[in-house]
Amino acid sequence: MKKNFVVKVMSLVMAATMVLAPVTASASEKKVVTAKEFKSSEMSFYSDDYEEFNSKGWMNYVASLDGCYQENGNKIYTALNGKTVTFKKTGNYSVIVGGKTAKKDEGTFKFVAPKTGTYKFTFTTKDNVAGGQIFLDWDGGKVISFKVDYRCGSEKIKHHASAYVTNDPDRCAYPTLGKGLSRYEDCYTSEMTKVSGSIKLKKGQSVIYTGRACDASYDEPNSSAYNFTGFDVKITKTK
Repeated sequence: MKKNFVVKVMSLVMAATMVLAPVTASASEKKVVTAKEFKSSEMSFYSDDYEEFNSKGWMNYVASLDGCYQENGNKIYTALNGKTVTFKKTGNYSVIVGGKTAKKDEGTFKFVAPKTGTYKFTFTTKDNVAGGQIFLDWDGGKVISFKVDYRCGSEKIKHHASAYVTNDPDRCAYPTLGKGLSRYEDCYTSEMTKVSGSIKLKKGQSVIYTGRACDASYDEPNSSAYNFTGFDVKITKTK
């Protein structure tokens, strides 16, 4: 009787191990990408003499990062060629934007409130694998009033509906205008590495922001597109 009991227990343990093993193995196979790897991968698509760039290969590589993870644990979502990524839960997300033509060299972030309440959004680029200088422009839904420290000439801006975020305060973020050098004159500039704002949303209401690299001009030739950059967003329900 005792022997049969021991055999039964061992069988159950082995069965449980077989069930759990694939899950554990899958979890350990999550691909983690670093900012250093991202930058070195871009350089690998240049020819030996740097005269040619394999833009298609670079585009395919960036697209392949969808579903990978950053070192900070955030899952990566790619919003390429004007694509929209939609989130319906609070949490931490990483998004990469950009595309193969001047018009579509961007991507859109959409959040749909799962419940009625107040939500806080914090945007950064510091830890994003593709992070740099990004312009997050309101593109529909409810408008967030971000608390900011922008400049427009001698004017100081303390609240704004768009987010200009940089991963390096020595390199300003600014709105993407596409007017040659004139875009640097009399426009908003930001040295902020983190921009936050809160908004009240009813269940089902949304906020939509399109992200684009600050230097990805709208009037650039298509051959100069592929300006991939990214942002991390933390969404919390505060009330």
